[in-house]
Amino acid sequence: MTKSLRMKHYYYYSLLLFGGILNAQVGINTTNPRTTLEIAGDMEISSSIEIGNIDSMVDTETSTFLVQDLDNTIKTLDVSNPIGAALGYIQEYIIYNPFQDFVRDFDTGIDATNYVVVAISAFYDEELSLFNASNQSDNFSLPYTSTIIDGGTWHIVANYPVARNSDVNAQGTWTIKTLIFSKDLSKQFGTIVVPMSGTNTGAAIVPIID
Repeated sequence: MTKSLRMKHYYYYSLLLFGGILNAQVGINTTNPRTTLEIAGDMEISSSIEIGNIDSMVDTETSTFLVQDLDNTIKTLDVSNPIGAALGYIQEYIIYNPFQDFVRDFDTGIDATNYVVVAISAFYDEELSLFNASNQSDNFSLPYTSTIIDGGTWHIVANYPVARNSDVNAQGTWTIKTLIFSKDLSKQFGTIVVPMSGTNTGAAIVPIID
């Protein structure tokens, strides 16, 4: 075989080898890499990393977050999974046939140590009338809904103050929508005491977020 022919074979095999490397998946500390490069273990970077263009999400796509656990493991958080963990939850409660329009205490059973529950909307489906008030026809009552902690769990209160069903035999229904946050996945600032000193205005000395 001539030298020229040997060189051609060398370049040919080199291109095949190089092309195979370009198309291979490389694993460090793993024999089964799941992507182009997978490192199973700790990694220390002494210089910068350049990340290419990241496409924006579209409406039909779902998002997945990476979360570092207390033992430094990385886990995926798939917010599209209906039975998995999420950054927040929306739960609607249909509370049927309370006494008049009054829900004095509904225990959701949600642990107040791990979650925060906020009532974001409420609707009552019966006609109401005011009572124990003068000039009833000239007055109105706004719905009052709140979430409170009692006995370590979140409770819901709902009522139209100074009002009740126009038909005392009617069986009304509250539709209350709540927003539930996991304390593990949200920042908790704690409590801020605000002294008003007998006035009706106030201002934070330092904003919690600026």
